[in-house]
Amino acid sequence: MDQHAIDETRCELACTQRLLALHAAEPDLHALPGEVFACVAAATGCDLVAYSEFHAGSGEYRAEFSHPDPDPERRARVAAAYLRHARSHPFWARDPEFFGDRVLRESDFFSDAEYMALPIAREVYLPSGAHRQMLFVIANEGYALSISAHRMLGRPPFSDAERDRMQRIRAHVALVYRHALDRTARSMPLVERLVHLCPDLTARQREVARWIAEGKSNEAIAQLLGIRLDTVKSHLRTIYDKLGVGDRFAAAIAIHQRVVFTRLPPMWTLPGSRWSAGGLHETAANR
Repeated sequence: MDQHAIDETRCELACTQRLLALHAAEPDLHALPGEVFACVAAATGCDLVAYSEFHAGSGEYRAEFSHPDPDPERRARVAAAYLRHARSHPFWARDPEFFGDRVLRESDFFSDAEYMALPIAREVYLPSGAHRQMLFVIANEGYALSISAHRMLGRPPFSDAERDRMQRIRAHVALVYRHALDRTARSMPLVERLVHLCPDLTARQREVARWIAEGKSNEAIAQLLGIRLDTVKSHLRTIYDKLGVGDRFAAAIAIHQRVVFTRLPPMWTLPGSRWSAGGLHETAANR
């Protein structure tokens, strides 16, 4: 067995071990990016992994990186430039219909010379020394999850064997992501569920909604929060409107049972630090 075959066998084994670890970890959405970073790095020998969500309605995105750029100003410029040029090709746009179930590489569409001349390469990737890229996209309701592997300048293109391992990872990540969504939602207290169900409610309105979900009367809520009864009723009208319901019983059912993350993708409202076109975006717990 030659050295290349030995190396491929080791990569296959490392990929399998990391996939087993991914399932064994039973990650929620907070832990999932780190697990995915480890899987992709083991399978592809890449220099950087990006875990990103793209919102279909606004065209905005949020991203976490296995090795964030230490220069925040450059990272902010790059993030803004990406949004300007992403629509130049469906590969860069992470178009779910274009990708389908496939894993694709930049070398599937552009020669090295063509890549170097692209505005998105010159303004987004090359300033950070990035060249090679391989990724997959998983469509969700209203948004898409993208996992991409990157190599720096001077490194070879991703091989067919590495693409095939990335294809294996895609199937596992699609399954684990659905479980992570459910696991994260089940662990949320009511007020946090409301952050994701109705991100435009105020903190006070979320408190009122929480007590509605726990079966409290308007009078009890007014006493608990130290506000007037008319104020509670005003908040209720807003809550019903945001939830699209007509009464307190329907509101309580919606808060307890409705799928979270239907208004915005998880990375928009879950606590944490993510990059967007506007730079580093910080989300606090229970905003």
